[in-house]
Amino acid sequence: MNLSGARADPLQLSGRTERWGLAPTALLAGLVAVGLWLRLRGLSSEGFADDEVHKWLAANRYLSGDFGGDDVEHPMLMKLLAAGVAALPVRWAPETITRVPSAVAGALTIWATALLGRRLFGRTAGLIGAGLMAFSTTAIGYHRIAKEDVLLGLFLTLCMWCLAEAKAMADGGRPQESRRWEVASAAALGAAFASKYFIFYFLIPLLSYVWLRSGSTWRVPFSRWLVLLGVALAVFLALNWAPLLPGSLDYMAAYIRGDRIGSDRGVSESILFMGRLSGNLAFSRGEAPTPAWFYGAFAAFKFAPLTALFAASGVAYALWRRSPSHRIPIVWLAVFQAFTLVAGARYGRFFVSAMPPFVLLSAHAASLLAGWVSTRLSPVTSRAREALAGAAAGLLLVVPEARAAVAHAPHHRLYLNSLVGGDANIGWFLPHCDYFDAGVREALAWVAEHAEPGAEISSEVDWTVRFYADRAGRRDVVSTPILPGKGCATGRPCYVIVQVGRLYLHNRAALERLATRAPVHTERIRDQDVVRVYRLDPGEALFP
Repeated sequence: MNLSGARADPLQLSGRTERWGLAPTALLAGLVAVGLWLRLRGLSSEGFADDEVHKWLAANRYLSGDFGGDDVEHPMLMKLLAAGVAALPVRWAPETITRVPSAVAGALTIWATALLGRRLFGRTAGLIGAGLMAFSTTAIGYHRIAKEDVLLGLFLTLCMWCLAEAKAMADGGRPQESRRWEVASAAALGAAFASKYFIFYFLIPLLSYVWLRSGSTWRVPFSRWLVLLGVALAVFLALNWAPLLPGSLDYMAAYIRGDRIGSDRGVSESILFMGRLSGNLAFSRGEAPTPAWFYGAFAAFKFAPLTALFAASGVAYALWRRSPSHRIPIVWLAVFQAFTLVAGARYGRFFVSAMPPFVLLSAHAASLLAGWVSTRLSPVTSRAREALAGAAAGLLLVVPEARAAVAHAPHHRLYLNSLVGGDANIGWFLPHCDYFDAGVREALAWVAEHAEPGAEISSEVDWTVRFYADRAGRRDVVSTPILPGKGCATGRPCYVIVQVGRLYLHNRAALERLATRAPVHTERIRDQDVVRVYRLDPGEALFP
């Protein structure tokens, strides 16, 4: 079994991609199947996060023909898919229904990563990249939440694969095939923007094309660009017509400015990262922003050490060689990093859309190592050497990721590697994104059972409180935000939900005051306090 694909140098992006073959196809199918199982298994083990409740509510509105409401800052595609799942004759939990589209898209990303990896770096790298995407505990964890980043990553990977094939067909003297790949790339880009409004990502295929023109016969005339733009726009509007609805643009402008959208939306003007509160808005209002190396630290510490080490080696090698195949992941990661420096807002889940080039560069470094090792296995045939070395390199990277994934299920996001102290530091590293409101559902179940009639619940997750209080039959409780003058201000017994991941500048004074007293209830995950519940008497102040 030849896993390397080394006979036709894929780094030049010219000519047809080498076929998988029977054994690699079976291996890839197995990786996708196992990856899907890991993403679907126990999908409702964690309760809804605040953002996910809005997806569930929007999906139900869509079923009744109402495409407005809140959550307009996010495109429609994911909510349409959730509505489609909700319409099925199944009795799944709301959490499962809402997250299934992300889980399936995550499994498809395994397949798309393999296709892009094979085109750029050969079959060995494509399969190792697919293995990393399938088993990485961080990839699994962020594919199991109902956020648009998974769909964005999937369609952008398909976009760049089609772009690479278009270049290869043009240089291989197949202009008609090249044009078909160009159309497919534009359609995938339109679907990506219908998934998430990261419009700046148009620079990734554009700059990749500009750089790939060097030494290539591939040329796209201006009239052709207009056609491709029309294809992307048509796909975008077919999957997401929300921008055409009255008031949508005003809503999104207010959201980008950081205005508070109603009384029910979470406020996260800051974020806790490595034990420090930093500004986290597109237009920060005086707070020091999260550091520029935010995603560098995320990549280094949220994957197994060998994955991170090989990825760093792959990036260095790509910057040194700058072959046609290297240019696509270089541009992809550079645009992603540049935008996050300008935009200000940084969340762990954003890295999901940059994960394919990250794991592929790691896989590329591993495949280079496998090629070097195979030349030293002289007692066996060339084909056997390649297969053996490729399999060894793949296992070297994939096994540590798989072990972590099994050990951390179903809370896969709560993984930190040993380079930063391991799981004990999860509450210090990036708890806002990694916990993603895990434990709140269980804490609210306790409050629903013990709270007095008409009690107040003050939290950072208003709609999550409303949703689970309603499910527990406690429509009598009142939900308020942890803000001065609003939290615990009704003159009723007040239960305050304090989450380790939702310490902000606006609630720090209240939470520091509560920390001096004993909670009435605590939720723990993996031996760490996640949610603490405090009870305040009627009239007792929440803020100093």
